[in-house]
Amino acid sequence: MGEPHHDGSALYVSDQEPALGSRVTLWLRAPLAAGITGVHVRTVHDGEPRYAEAAPDPSRREAGGYGGTDVWWRAEITAVNPVTPYRFLLATRGGQAWLTAAGLVTHDVTDAGDFRLVCHRPPPSWMSDAIVYQIFPDRFDRSRPMRDLPDWALPRDWDLDPVIPAGPGTSGQFYGGDLDGVAQRLDHIQSLGADTVYLTPIFPARSNHRYNASTFEHVDPLLGGDEALHRLSGALHARGMRLLGDITTNHCGDTHEWFTAAVSDVNAVEREMFYFDRDTGDYESWWGVKTLPKLNWGSELVRARMRAVLKKWLGPLDGWRVDVANMTGRRAADDHNHEVAALLRAELGHEAAFIAEHNHDASADLDREGWHGTMNYGGFTRPVWAWLRGPELDLDHFLGVPGGGGEGGGATGRPRWPPSGRSRPTCRGARSSTPGSCSTRTTRPASAPSPARASATCSRSPCRPRCRARRWCSRAVSSA
Repeated sequence: MGEPHHDGSALYVSDQEPALGSRVTLWLRAPLAAGITGVHVRTVHDGEPRYAEAAPDPSRREAGGYGGTDVWWRAEITAVNPVTPYRFLLATRGGQAWLTAAGLVTHDVTDAGDFRLVCHRPPPSWMSDAIVYQIFPDRFDRSRPMRDLPDWALPRDWDLDPVIPAGPGTSGQFYGGDLDGVAQRLDHIQSLGADTVYLTPIFPARSNHRYNASTFEHVDPLLGGDEALHRLSGALHARGMRLLGDITTNHCGDTHEWFTAAVSDVNAVEREMFYFDRDTGDYESWWGVKTLPKLNWGSELVRARMRAVLKKWLGPLDGWRVDVANMTGRRAADDHNHEVAALLRAELGHEAAFIAEHNHDASADLDREGWHGTMNYGGFTRPVWAWLRGPELDLDHFLGVPGGGGEGGGATGRPRWPPSGRSRPTCRGARSSTPGSCSTRTTRPASAPSPARASATCSRSPCRPRCRARRWCSRAVSSA
């Protein structure tokens, strides 16, 4: 506890939404034990480092309830660029040190871990403290007996049949949960403190997870159709709650109307929407799973149609969680990701949430006019689950990382923190981005569905580990 501290929260940064060119006051809190005798703030203006000297600020003594002996250092910097990196150069009795969002070090480090002032347009204000409850519709609750099922579905008894965790039948097992079933449980969801419901995909598909949509034009009749979505949305909005959908911008299903048109006629206009091999006729797909053909965002038709899809469902939906956002628009030499994110965000308007799924370091995809934030697997889910899990639990993989754990304390084992000889990273906060760090003001994790009814939210084939209690970081952590 004797280390200096700064994060991007309002306690340490005067302006949470700085305008380009504005002056912003920064504070650094330093316990006496840190032995700090001087502080400079290093910023980067137009690519060039600049230094501003900080001075003690007696008016901040005991601010935030911290000890009266802590020294608060104050400096002003200018938000010169849309993203202005900064860090602190500390003079101590033992020499110089840097404090960045990645932690305290005594040697120079790259700018990747710097704190950041971000001047891009903020996300909706409601996102900063939203509590989101994720629902996998097939496993939550059902409003009526099982409907007539399609040929791909493997009917399961709600109360008797255990979930198939992997292998044959995983994506076909069907319990019959629907949207009206969700609506009749809103008292329970709200009693947990949640104010937003996030639904995994609701469009028709040949699977229970529905990430292989056959159309984006209507809600799956097995879930109750468009009418059930409007009933659920209306019930939520009447309570002052919100509803988020799940969209696959990286791919669709192989039974999707766009893809069936493209695959059946080499001259179809939809052909350009996918990556076809001109010699073999084969096509690119997500991780080589042929039921998930990859969309080509170099196509103007993809851009026009996906913009229309996302906008069509606003009203009943208050925004989107974007599946495999980190891969959207990326294939080999193609990289349209940032352009696509900005394009779609602009289409949605100022009040709709736009959250990217990202499985590792999302820093390079944020702090611009695209995704509002990410589902923070790398910075939250993996570290917390690794801490909670038993040290002797051996697995072939742990949340997508090879290896089963044990006492090694590595990427998948129970962590030993802080490591010997290394300082504890400082939490970043508003307007600051760096991989693998947390925040004092993050959107809290969604409550997990009842284990008895949603024990396997990962039913995509092949199975990819997916967290039921998903989390994203809002603009208060790492956003554009």
